[in-house]
Amino acid sequence: MENCRVNQQWYGSLGPTDDEGDVMDDDYATASDGEDDFAETQGMENRPANQQWDAPGLSDDEMGDDMDEDDATTDDQGDGDNFAEIQGMINSDTGKAPLYPNSLLDHGQLLLLVIAFVLKHHLTGTCLEDLLQLLNCIVPGSIMLSKYLFHKNFESCQSQVQKHYYCNHCSEYIGFEYDIAECPACNIPFDDTDNHVSFFLYTPIEPQLKTILEQNNASMNFPNHHHDDITDIHEGLKYKQLFSNLSEDDLSITWNCDGVPLFKSSKTSIWPIQVMINELPKEQRARNVILCGVWVGDTKPTVHVYFKPFVDEMKHLACNGIQWEDENGAHVSRVFCAVCSCDAVARCIMQNFHQFNGSFGCSICLHEGEMVERGDGHTRVYPVRGVSEQRTANNTVRHASEACVANAVVKGVKGPSIFSLLPKFNIIDGFVPDYMHCVILGVVRQFSRLWFDSRYHCKDFYIGNSIDNVSHLMQSLKPPMEMARLPRSLSERKFWKASEWRNFLFYSPIILIGILPDAFMRHWWLLVFAIANLSSSNISTAMLTKSRAALLKFVIKAESLYGLEHLSYNVHQLTHLTQYVGNWGPLWATSAFPFENNNQVLKRLYHGTNGIANQIMKNNLIWNQLNSIYDYLFVPCSEEIQSFNHHLSRHSSRIVQNAFSVSHDCIGLGQPQLRFLSDNEKAALISIFDNTWLHSEVNSFARFMLKKKLIHSHEYSNNTKHMDAIISLSSGMYVAVGSLLFINVSNSKVPVIIGTELRLRNFSIYDTDVRSNVAVAFRKVSFANLVAFKPSHFESKCLMITSERGAHYVIEWPGNDLTS
Repeated sequence: MENCRVNQQWYGSLGPTDDEGDVMDDDYATASDGEDDFAETQGMENRPANQQWDAPGLSDDEMGDDMDEDDATTDDQGDGDNFAEIQGMINSDTGKAPLYPNSLLDHGQLLLLVIAFVLKHHLTGTCLEDLLQLLNCIVPGSIMLSKYLFHKNFESCQSQVQKHYYCNHCSEYIGFEYDIAECPACNIPFDDTDNHVSFFLYTPIEPQLKTILEQNNASMNFPNHHHDDITDIHEGLKYKQLFSNLSEDDLSITWNCDGVPLFKSSKTSIWPIQVMINELPKEQRARNVILCGVWVGDTKPTVHVYFKPFVDEMKHLACNGIQWEDENGAHVSRVFCAVCSCDAVARCIMQNFHQFNGSFGCSICLHEGEMVERGDGHTRVYPVRGVSEQRTANNTVRHASEACVANAVVKGVKGPSIFSLLPKFNIIDGFVPDYMHCVILGVVRQFSRLWFDSRYHCKDFYIGNSIDNVSHLMQSLKPPMEMARLPRSLSERKFWKASEWRNFLFYSPIILIGILPDAFMRHWWLLVFAIANLSSSNISTAMLTKSRAALLKFVIKAESLYGLEHLSYNVHQLTHLTQYVGNWGPLWATSAFPFENNNQVLKRLYHGTNGIANQIMKNNLIWNQLNSIYDYLFVPCSEEIQSFNHHLSRHSSRIVQNAFSVSHDCIGLGQPQLRFLSDNEKAALISIFDNTWLHSEVNSFARFMLKKKLIHSHEYSNNTKHMDAIISLSSGMYVAVGSLLFINVSNSKVPVIIGTELRLRNFSIYDTDVRSNVAVAFRKVSFANLVAFKPSHFESKCLMITSERGAHYVIEWPGNDLTS
C-alpha cells in the first residue's frame, strides 16, 4: 500500500459544517411567515438609518481611534487595487526576509497568517495587541508592535468603499459629498451638527467580480442550452431568453437584500446587498458571494436611495461590461441582473407593492385575497377560485403609472420601482418566491404548528399528544454528515433553523406514519413529493407537470382539511412555485440559503457598536482578497504551513490525514486493517473476480472517500451520531456499506466495496389526480445478502428512516443546495 499513500488531501465534504446562515431568530422568522398578521410595511419609508462614522478596523470601536474619517471617504471608482500597501510590504526585502535563520516563515507570510487568524476568530483590538506582543516576545522584531502600524497595511483596502449621503428629513439621495447649504429636495438647511444627514456604504461590484473571474476562469460554467431536463439555472426558460442575444462571455447575477438583526437588546439591523454569479459552478457560488452595500439602522432602508448606486453600476456593466484576463487572453463580459431572491416582506418593498396581507398582495398574480376571521382577529387568505390573471412587466408599469396619477394603490402597486431601470430585468419574473422562506420557514412550519400546538387540540389533525413519541423517533435518526444539524425535539421547534425545518420536511412522512390521520398524511405527501421533485438535480418536463398538479391539489385540499383561515400567502405561493422552477431552474438554484449563510459571517466581522458598516465592509474585502495573495505567497512553503494557512482561510475544508489513494474518486482513510476474507465475502466477490485469481488476504478500510463523499462502514456508524453507510448505486440498488477492500489481483491491488444489499419492498402511495406514486422518493427496504461492487458504481448517499412500526425506508438525500 505504500505506493498509494497520500499524506494530506483537502475535501470540503469530509465533515458537517454548521450552517450558521440558517434563520433561527424567532422575531426574524416570524417576519418571513406569510400566515401571520403584520402591520403593512410602507415600501418607501422616509425614516433614515442613523449611525456614527468611525474608522475601519479589524476589531472593536477602540480600533477606530487610529484613523481619521477622511481615510474612509473615497472617490467614485477607487484605484482597483485593494492591497497595494500589503503587497508592497510582502514583496519588499523586509517582507521576504525570514523571521530568523532557517525559519519556515518570512515576515510577509506571518503578517497574512495573523490577518487570517484575527478575522477567523473575531479578535478584539485588545486581543490583537496582546497577540502582537506575544509574537514579538517569542521572536523579537517578527511583526510590528503598534496596532496603528498593523492597520496601516490595509489603508488601500478602504479605497473602494464609497460613502453615500442622504437627507435625514426627506430621505432623498444627496451624493458623495454633502458640503451644501441645504437639501436639494426638501430645502432643509444643513448646519455643522451633522444631524441632518446620514449615509450608507457601497463598494463597486466590478473590481470584486474581476477578482473572482480571474481566480475561477478555468471552472466557469458559461451558458449551455443543450439539456432538455432542468439541472441548474442555465436550463430555465427565462434564463435562456435572457441569454438568447448575448455573447458566451456575458454573465448574470442573483442578488439579495434582507434585514439581519445585530443585537438582542435593540432594533438595529444591517441590510446588506449581496450578489452571486450564476455562471460559477454551483459548489463555488456560495463561496464567492459579493458584498456591495451595507445599510445600518433601526428602520428599513429607503429602496430608491439605497439601491441607486447598485442600479447605476449594473446599468454600466450591462452596457460596457467588465474586462478581465485569463490564460486564454482578454475577455469583456457584460453583466445582467437575472434574479432577486429574498423573503416576501423584502420583495414587496423592492417591487413597491402592497404587502401580502393587503389587497392584491400577491406579487405574481392579481389574486385580491379575502379577509376572514382567525382567532381573535382577521387575516387575508388566498383560496383557489378559478385562474387568476398573471402580473406582467407591462401591466405592472401601467398600474404604477395609474397609481402615481391617482395617488393611490392600483391592483396592489404603489408606484414605480427603481429595479425597472435595470437592463433586461423583468420586475415580475425576476423576483422569485424563495423556497427557504416560502416553503421551509413558511408552509412547513405553519402546518407543524397546526399539528402540535395545543390551541388546535379539538381539531382532527391535532397530534400534540404524540409529540414526545415523534420527537423520540426523530432523535433516533442517524443522518448522513451532509445533514449537518442533528434532529432536535419538537419542543424546541421555536429555535429550529431553516435547515432543520428542511430536514423535517423530508423525513416527516415516514416519522408520521400511523400518527397523523390518513387523510392529512396523504395530503402532506403531496407537498413532500413536489418539493423533492423541484429540488432535484435533474428535473424533467414530466416531473414539472406532476409537481404542479400535486401543489395545486395540496392548496385546494388544505381548505377542506384545515380550514379557509389557513390558506396563507405562503400556501398560495405554492401554486406559482413550479412556474418559477421552469423559469430559473431547481429551487436550490435561486434559494436565499447562500445569502442567509453569508449574513451570519458578516455579523462576525465587527465588534462594538461604532462604525459597524465600515468594519463589516472593510474586513469582508480583506478576507476575500487574502486568497489571491495566498496563491503565490504560500506555494513554496512547507506542507505544515500550507495546511495551517488553509485551515485559517475563509472557506476552509477538512484536511484528510493518512489517506491511501487508488484513484481520484476512491481514497481509503486511516490505517488499513490486514485481514482474511470470510466465506460470504468470497462468495460475493466471485461476481466480480475469477475465483482462481482471488487472494484471501486483503487490506480493509472502515472509512473512505467516494467521489469526495465520506463513507463509514455500517458497523463504524453504529458508534457515531451520523450514519454514512447507506448509499445508492447506479444500478438502482441500495446498500449498507461494510468496508472498502484492496484485493490482490494479478499482482495489483484493486478496490472493491463489500456491503449488505437493502432489498426493495412494496411501498407506493398512488395519487390519481397527480397520476404518480407520490412516495416515489422513498424506498421501503429490508436487509438481505452480502454484495460486492466497484467504487465507480457509487451514486449517492442516503438517509435511513425507521418508522414507529419498525419498518426501514431510505431516501436519497437531496443535498443539492448551493450551501451543501
